[in-house]
Amino acid sequence: MKKQFLIAFLMFVQIINGQSVFDSELVKFIENDHLSSSIIGLELMDGKNGKVILEHNANKLLVPASIQKLYTTSYALNILGLNYSFNTTVFTNGEIDDQTLNGDLFISLSGDPSLESRFFDSISFFKDLKNSLIDLNVKAIKGQLILLPEEDDYQVNSQWLWGDLGNYYGGGYSTHTFKDNYVEVFFNSTDSVGEITSINELYPSVSNFTIDNRVVGGVINKDLSYAFGAPYQKERRMNGEIPINKNGYKVKISMHDPKAFLKSSIISELEKSNIHFSNISFPKTNFSDTIFVYSSPKLSELISCVNFKSNNNYAEHLMMKSALTKDSSVLLDDAASIMEEYWKEKLDIDNGILFVDGSGLSRKNLSSAHAINQLLFFQLNQTQNETKNSFINSLPTAGFNGTLKYLGKGTKIEGNFIGKSGSMGGVRCYSGYFIKNNNYYPFTIMVNNFLCKDKFIRKQIENLMNNLYDEI
Repeated sequence: MKKQFLIAFLMFVQIINGQSVFDSELVKFIENDHLSSSIIGLELMDGKNGKVILEHNANKLLVPASIQKLYTTSYALNILGLNYSFNTTVFTNGEIDDQTLNGDLFISLSGDPSLESRFFDSISFFKDLKNSLIDLNVKAIKGQLILLPEEDDYQVNSQWLWGDLGNYYGGGYSTHTFKDNYVEVFFNSTDSVGEITSINELYPSVSNFTIDNRVVGGVINKDLSYAFGAPYQKERRMNGEIPINKNGYKVKISMHDPKAFLKSSIISELEKSNIHFSNISFPKTNFSDTIFVYSSPKLSELISCVNFKSNNNYAEHLMMKSALTKDSSVLLDDAASIMEEYWKEKLDIDNGILFVDGSGLSRKNLSSAHAINQLLFFQLNQTQNETKNSFINSLPTAGFNGTLKYLGKGTKIEGNFIGKSGSMGGVRCYSGYFIKNNNYYPFTIMVNNFLCKDKFIRKQIENLMNNLYDEI
């Protein structure tokens, strides 16, 4: 009896001491003088049973930044399925006679974010289109190039900041999206600081798109330029600096009209293969032949691009495609609320989230650390292992790759934490899984409203994560 009592007592002491170690590490973190103005939300959970090991303000609503993408990618997986692909269909209303297509060439788009994407450069819709027409011995097209749907549905979120819209990460949603919805601007700069630069190329390009260039050469060896412009506005104004003594220095800005850029690029690519349009009008009926169907990579690959590269464009398109399965007329501004309702029901978190986009670009997104951990626990316990594994495999590994490449490099969490980072001015968040002893531990930390340098916050979070990992 005494032996049993002693064992029970020692176990109790161990639990108390363990908890005190967790608490002490947390106290050290939140009492840092540099974090006195900050709001911190944190939760550490046991992935086997969902038991909360450590929490601080876990139910407080905070700005998630890009860890919002965890909701979006998981939503797409559960709604569309990991084997889902976007299809782009090419067909005609004419016949081929003497190397001439006597009709129009129709291309039906589906909002494929990977169409001619820089992130999947081993595949190409343009290449497949050219090869298909060459195989059919088409040398000329009498009709027109018609992109479907014919109405232009390019949209940006009304809650995004004006200063973001002109930059590459602020590109919106379009059924006709391609090339990641951004344009590469190639600058030349002189050896004089403050001297205006010149632009030698835009890629892709469209004839009526211009740039009011006010970018100058600077001493700092990085891109400090930025672009202003709205959807369908045919001019971007660019300010700021790029390094001096550069030739062909690349800066990325958002497309004002993806459909216009796509049409221009397709015509240009076909002309390179000596396939020309005569632009004669044909009746838009009597479709005769499907020339080919181009399929995107599987969804499992697309969500990896979202979580590894923190790709806003992919995130918004995956959210829209998923929301459209419930409401075929939904607009971008409303798609996030459909996703929000889905997760409120699935995770039983009535007051733990507020969504306005799928990428996390807006500061009006709100989430609690507990809500995100509930999502992580939900995915960890998926009955379909393929879905679970697809989500887990989409997350970068601390110290190795993606947006976590430098987190915990050379420390105990290197290779032992997988997850997503999120940051914007005054916001730094991490969410994912500690991996230890063949168990996964959902962990989310959200720091809002800090005034010190982001580099300092990252280091403090890294130290906390290492100390917590030690005690799991």
